[in-house]
Amino acid sequence: MESTNGLKEATRVTAPVAPSTLSVNVFTAPGKTMVGERPKSLGEPFGFDPITSTLIFGEYDAVLVDAMGTMAEAQALADWVALHNRNLETIYITHAHFDHFYGLSILLDRFPGARAIATPNAVSAMKSSFTPSVEQLARRIFPGQVATKLVPPEPYEHDTFTLEGHELRIIEQGRTDSPDSTSLYVPSIGLIVAGDVVYNQCRIYVGDTTPESRKNWIDALDRLAALNPAIVVAGHKKPGAPDSPSTIEETKR
Repeated sequence: MESTNGLKEATRVTAPVAPSTLSVNVFTAPGKTMVGERPKSLGEPFGFDPITSTLIFGEYDAVLVDAMGTMAEAQALADWVALHNRNLETIYITHAHFDHFYGLSILLDRFPGARAIATPNAVSAMKSSFTPSVEQLARRIFPGQVATKLVPPEPYEHDTFTLEGHELRIIEQGRTDSPDSTSLYVPSIGLIVAGDVVYNQCRIYVGDTTPESRKNWIDALDRLAALNPAIVVAGHKKPGAPDSPSTIEETKR
């Protein structure tokens, strides 16, 4: 086809747009003491070590991994997420310990456009945390700190999802420090958000483990190491500790 001036019309070709580079920031909440669990004469009160949530973000959108456990933690996390000025698309929960998801309702109220997801196995394992006995226990050991409304994530049937064209892979790890735990891998930036499969300079919770499950835990750590990651975020870590791949091996010790 020719234009009216006798010149052939050029065909417009649009070059494919490469995905934006993803970035990551880690929010670490300080440790918290449980009320009434241990007489002072027997040593330090029992408590939960510092806990992490991880924000993975591109130019416009973001994914948050884990949602904290108390109201104060979740509110501080929501404020911190908002500072990044991104559209929070997804909140992914790594496993069934309530200190990683009891804050979910606060985040969903703050970011109503976000979806909250976890693997079907993890969602099933979370059911006990929504029974009256466990909710009452949580409110007793953390008085005034647990949200009135507690909500579970939705079961997510697939093993990948995307953020601005980048693949995020769910790694099902079986029983580590909890049943049906998972990690999240972002190949494009060499990131593993390990959940409680990895600990970083914190006490490792082994109260629900057996010799067999600890062997599976070692296998899970080996799977993560085989990915040769550049960044590994532990579910619990000492504030300020680097998110180093060396934490995979250190968790075995």
